[in-house]
Amino acid sequence: MKKWFLFAAMTLLLAACTDQDDTVKEDVPSGTVNEEQPDDTSTSDPDVEQAQELSEYFLEDGAVAHFKGDGIEFSNYKTRTEWLDDRHVNVYEDNGGVEMIRSFRLEDKKIVILQERPSEEEGDTVTLADLENMEPIKTYLSFPLEVGNEIDAWKVIAIDEEVETPLQTFTDVIVLEETFDDGAYNRSYFAKGFGEIKREYVSEEEDGPFEVTSVIESIE
Repeated sequence: MKKWFLFAAMTLLLAACTDQDDTVKEDVPSGTVNEEQPDDTSTSDPDVEQAQELSEYFLEDGAVAHFKGDGIEFSNYKTRTEWLDDRHVNVYEDNGGVEMIRSFRLEDKKIVILQERPSEEEGDTVTLADLENMEPIKTYLSFPLEVGNEIDAWKVIAIDEEVETPLQTFTDVIVLEETFDDGAYNRSYFAKGFGEIKREYVSEEEDGPFEVTSVIESIE
């Protein structure tokens, strides 16, 4: 049962690691929403291209996603995505009990977490200046994403999963898993163009399986 608390912590802190239609995400990088793109693409910058590729694992600037939960009270939550530039993004997660702030940086072939903490007050925000000198506390995703690859305590167990959600059915979903000695596990599901679309915790208890899930339901 102690792993239930770990899942609850994951729900609050997002200790892990998640195809959007054209009405939600336009054909521009997530970090540069509504900016005009240069007409001349003959001399592309590899670093810019990589940043654009990594940005596909987050929603666009200002997007609010609602997640439907089952199993515990705080498995329902919503997130708001805030791009500070093309490499730094904040995700504010509110489950009705606490709002967590998670800050990310897009680096060479990986996305790292710079901080994850509860909001200190209503309207608490994080600026680019706040993040400039922060060192990563963990890796969120590292590339290439291939079955068997390990990302800190997590392992990539699938890259082509089909996942049904209230929002839509996703294909080519990436699944990361964290396992425990007693057989319990956490799983996190990612879809390109969205990021994390589902969280799952499963354990075997004396009275049968115990499962907690959070799955994406809508985006505004």
